[in-house]
Amino acid sequence: MGCRRLVLIGGSAAVLAVATSVPLAAQAPQATAGSAAAAYTAPRTAWGDPDFEGNWRSLQQIEFERPTGETRAFLTDEEIQAKYAEAERRNALRLTGKLENRGFRNQANYNSVVGYNPEKARIARQTSAIIDPPDGRIPPWTLKQVDYYEFREEMTVGRGDADWTIDRPPSERCLPIVNIPTMGNWGLAHRGTRPKVAAATVGRARLENAQGFKQSEITLDGGASGGGRPGGTQGAYRFVQTPGFIVILKNDYNGQTIPMDGRPAVSKMYRNWRGSQRGHWEGDTLVVVTTNIQYPGPVIDNYQPTYPGTGETLTLTERYTRTGPETLEYRYTVDDPGVYMRPYTARHDFELDNEWKTSYNLCHEGHDDMPSALGSGRYDELTSVDNNTDGRLLRAPRLRDIRAESEAYAEKMKKQ
Repeated sequence: MGCRRLVLIGGSAAVLAVATSVPLAAQAPQATAGSAAAAYTAPRTAWGDPDFEGNWRSLQQIEFERPTGETRAFLTDEEIQAKYAEAERRNALRLTGKLENRGFRNQANYNSVVGYNPEKARIARQTSAIIDPPDGRIPPWTLKQVDYYEFREEMTVGRGDADWTIDRPPSERCLPIVNIPTMGNWGLAHRGTRPKVAAATVGRARLENAQGFKQSEITLDGGASGGGRPGGTQGAYRFVQTPGFIVILKNDYNGQTIPMDGRPAVSKMYRNWRGSQRGHWEGDTLVVVTTNIQYPGPVIDNYQPTYPGTGETLTLTERYTRTGPETLEYRYTVDDPGVYMRPYTARHDFELDNEWKTSYNLCHEGHDDMPSALGSGRYDELTSVDNNTDGRLLRAPRLRDIRAESEAYAEKMKKQ
């Protein structure tokens, strides 16, 4: 056995994602979703750049997409108070192990106590992390992308979830990619009422956990959904600045070293799973542009939502703006004309917490996990294949909806 300490200095997408806002006492509705918070002049480093150094955390929970039927951008004070009360109630149950909580194999009360968090709950005022398009929803896929994803589904037919390492999630292989929570489920999550699929047709474990079956509330700190408090598993994001570079350190294996010296982007010939970052200043706003992304594929793993496209046409633009002595606004824009009909933007808030200690990641690559996963697939090939079959069955209704949405949107654009 061994563990590997991963140095967080490569080019990767920055921060994980979807959480926002500040505690209720300090909250006020933003004037517009598209404008940064009130003007604030950031302190300066010794060489004159805006100073972002420190540990920044985002603990609030928020829906990635606006819930079906919701047309407002913000919740009322009464609604937020009710959510606080519910979060406190659930967290108290979690501490005693009495919170109904389903785990990966649908075990009741799975890790309920472990999910307890002594920190005060944070409730977002925004009804969705997505602020553009104005409806708070991910744009439709292009028809070409729908065809490509259907091809990926065909490539997965007949494979087990442990045929080879490519059938396991990148995180299990300790392979950093442009991270999944940054861009939610990318439109794969079901909207509205979940599809009713008979347990006899689809294994119960997958009924609750298959990729794209539901859209969870998650936080930048890796928190759980369901109205409880965030888990804080990812810790803070530590900004370290030097002349010409900014490094964002995290205690997982996705970090960034961002050149700020105006060097050109890497040739499109060179793509990798972490992409290539270039940074610049727009006033007091740090802008980080990630290109040259290569996502794994075409096989679909059922353990976490993988990006639906290849990454070839994807540009991820992140913007960090200090809005006060201890607050920072984070936005990112996903622009991928090969996957989406239009770009979309999400917004989150950070709080300064220099008391939080960032630790390095202990990766289990080289332990017994991967050999055991592959070995168990050899002992029970039928179950391994069934697991992937369950995932395809659960994705199928949403994929049909995505095609219908894409065709309707394309037809609408023709008429304009």
